[in-house]
Amino acid sequence: MNSNTNIAEYLKLCAKRMSVLLLLLAIVFPVVLIAARISTPVQYTITGKIRIQSDVMGESIADQYNISELSLSAALTSITLIDNSNTVQHALEDSRMSRTIDPAQFQKRVTVTQENHSNVLKVVVIFDSDEVLGETFMANLLKESNVLIKETFATSNPSFSGVIEDEGRVTDINSPWLISFGAALAAAGITAVGFFVFNIFSFAADRTLRSSSKFETLTRIPVIAAIPPVARMIGTERSINQVSNAYRVLRSAIKYSRSGVRTIAVCSPSPRDGRTSVAIGLAQSLADTNAMVLLIEADMHRPNISRELRFDPVFGLGDLLLGKTNLAATINKTSNRNLYVITAVNNVNMNSIDVCDLLDSDVFTELLKAVESQFDYVIIDTPAIELLPDAAAVAGKVDGCLIVAQYGHTRTDMMKYAIDVFDSLDSQVIGIVTTNSPRRSGAFGSVSHYYRSRNSHSGDNLITTLLDNFFGVVNMIRSKLPGGNRNRQ
Repeated sequence: MNSNTNIAEYLKLCAKRMSVLLLLLAIVFPVVLIAARISTPVQYTITGKIRIQSDVMGESIADQYNISELSLSAALTSITLIDNSNTVQHALEDSRMSRTIDPAQFQKRVTVTQENHSNVLKVVVIFDSDEVLGETFMANLLKESNVLIKETFATSNPSFSGVIEDEGRVTDINSPWLISFGAALAAAGITAVGFFVFNIFSFAADRTLRSSSKFETLTRIPVIAAIPPVARMIGTERSINQVSNAYRVLRSAIKYSRSGVRTIAVCSPSPRDGRTSVAIGLAQSLADTNAMVLLIEADMHRPNISRELRFDPVFGLGDLLLGKTNLAATINKTSNRNLYVITAVNNVNMNSIDVCDLLDSDVFTELLKAVESQFDYVIIDTPAIELLPDAAAVAGKVDGCLIVAQYGHTRTDMMKYAIDVFDSLDSQVIGIVTTNSPRRSGAFGSVSHYYRSRNSHSGDNLITTLLDNFFGVVNMIRSKLPGGNRNRQ
């Protein structure tokens, strides 16, 4: 796959798991918001002011100028004195808060600056929870600062002292909700980043089907049809039409794959790949062309075709192979007059019987010969290759095999194993069919989508005829190419 394909598949993976991200955000955001609100107190910004003044007045203008310059220097010196002294500790002691508040930590909340390059000191304190205690602390801090200034400049010439111009008032209230909301947003952002990073590692380690081109490169077998998922809630009619058209594409690929393909085994590397659905869909699509079709359910361990097609069989394949009934009594009619079914629902207990031996027996071979003379196509649904050897027993007796793989489920190692099984049997693999496929994926997905959009108002018969003709030409050209009739190069 190229980088663009990787990015596209990664985005599809993220989109598929988007509900998980939304759930995580729905949990993380309110939890962090509430926790931050509880742990974050209301913060009051309290401001007070001290003016540094000389204890003497200049007689001349020059003297007054010099005193003013000295006052500015004294103000700068006072800032350093307050920052580096025990003034905050003394103020806490005066306010009777030294036992509950650490002076060293609280020192960081006290800021002293020179206001507009003047001899006025601006003292700012950030105090938690209690506005009254904060103002009390500010008043004591200004008093202690004045004592320190007076003691420091008492011997200077001229001497300086501090005058409180503003005893301290609340100038700002920092609501905890704003801080809590910011913390919740940050936590949500970290969660989202973690989600996408996790998906990157998950995507890199993923060995399941994520691209038809990847499987074609891996197996050297073409993906001849891509079956999209059926929407359950919205766009159901459109989704069903997409699935129907995908089976028409598969039908055309089967009809024109090569001459003489009449018995087809539908196999899958692992369980829940959508194998049975593909077998039923292919059989119904072939029956819609007035071809006589027999669908045989060879999975006698987990039969479900009768439930899917909604009818109650009397006898099953096991009954027939064990000689408990005849062929006529085993074949079931369906609502489609051209489609008949032999199910795996039996009257005998198959737990003590080796199903693989039954399918590998001469009786099953004779059954295939008998039904091949009565039907145009025989579609056989087999168990997963990963679980049972039954599929291998069937694959050696049919004209061709279809491998069904599901997006996001079928692993590449199991696909390799399935191909090795078919190679050892010298079985003809017609192609790969992907299920749960994104729109326009697969070898013919984009062609099917393009034709569907151009002929959305045409009748099904016209679509069927044109698609059959088109893919007949495509497959004829493919068969003329070197290795065109080989399942692997």
